[in-house]
Amino acid sequence: MQNNRPLASQVQTPVGQLKDSIRDMIRLQRDYHLSDELFWEIFNARVLLNEQIDVNAFLRDLNNPVAQN
Repeated sequence: MQNNRPLASQVQTPVGQLKDSIRDMIRLQRDYHLSDELFWEIFNARVLLNEQIDVNAFLRDLNNPVAQN
């Protein structure tokens, strides 16, 4: 038997997405104490552009810069 939940309950609303973005930013600032410049760079991508960012991977990449020739 299939679960017949309404589509609205399966798709996150813009308000829900915004709340998740803000929670991510609070956690990021609390756990990592980033510089203002880096915080706002991530804020722009995560909150304003609503991009899904793996914060842990993002910070790991910052700590391991790609060697440039």
